Amino acid sequence: MSYMNPLHPPVPSNIHSSYTALAGACSAYQPPFSQAMPPTHRRLPQAPLSKVPTSRRSAPCPAVTFDLHGASSHGLGVPMCELVTRSGGAVERMLVGANDGVGAQMSGSLGFRKVNLKILWPGYEHLDRSYSLDIHTSAGPLTRGQLAVQIARAFARFIEELQGYPPAQHGASWRFGNGGIGFNRLILSALWNVYDDVWLAEVIVDFR
Repeated sequence: MSYMNPLHPPVPSNIHSSYTALAGACSAYQPPFSQAMPPTHRRLPQAPLSKVPTSRRSAPCPAVTFDLHGASSHGLGVPMCELVTRSGGAVERMLVGANDGVGAQMSGSLGFRKVNLKILWPGYEHLDRSYSLDIHTSAGPLTRGQLAVQIARAFARFIEELQGYPPAQHGASWRFGNGGIGFNRLILSALWNVYDDVWLAEVIVDFR
């Protein structure tokens, strides 16, 4: 049985876009798919990393995408609140390729067992938050479903940690709490390898 998310009603094809928030974060980026979003949804704009090595130690890894079974279009993502509240079995049923061992491909040529998730939220970039993700478990490489849950938990922690900090002026519309953005508005679309063991998440925010 397919899983239909109420956050993603069918979307007309005339609002398809190949833009991604991370296009400026990695010069080698090439959009792997077109995305269609409701007009109330916006991609999280993430500033380019200020300290990117001129040469990689490890070859770039393929992006990891997150899609719901039954979604109207590829790339619409999965609500993070669903990932942290549902059981492992429920995540497996709703996420396409949930049991794929993506941790193996994320290890890269240097065999990383952990990678770093950078979160560059508008107005909070100066706080330089990074979260470690385990990509191998005692049972083997991390699955797509397990990775999605880890990323969602990292963003939940990020928002909790920054609740008391006002954003810089340029990020005023992306503030947390007090009528701003809550965790329940975040949608995980993909994870991109910027360089070596550093990754960024492609996040969509529901502004309804």
